Amino acid sequence: MQYRIYKEADIEGLASAMSKAYSEEPWNEQWNQERAVRRVQAILGNYQSIGLVAEDDGVIVGGLLGFVDPYADEDFFYVSEIFVVPEYKKHGIGKNLLKELEEEIKKQGISVVQLMSIEPNEVFYGKCGLSKDDVSVLFKRC
Repeated sequence: MQYRIYKEADIEGLASAMSKAYSEEPWNEQWNQERAVRRVQAILGNYQSIGLVAEDDGVIVGGLLGFVDPYADEDFFYVSEIFVVPEYKKHGIGKNLLKELEEEIKKQGISVVQLMSIEPNEVFYGKCGLSKDDVSVLFKRC
């Protein structure tokens, strides 16, 4: 398994891997390639974005996408997406993507990672050293 910073040519592969990852439980989402590409491009178009690729034999099997989120006294790195295609889950890829991210953001003087998660994934993130903070996510469909 190889981990690296994404290249522009990886966007389609990242979109495909994301679509596969979210097609199963608990999401059961049906992404078409165009919308998945838009999602990847939107995230990578943010301020100081980072895209990481997990690649096996030239095929993208996972990714992590996010950006720097400046605050008053320090910058955070916000992870918008982290995904692994179903047949590669439970092999440490997600954990390794987070480790690679930590190494990358430390070079920029950033020491805080933030993300939103669904409850079933909180155990995984806890094993990776993340914990809940005091912020609640609120939402309204208009």
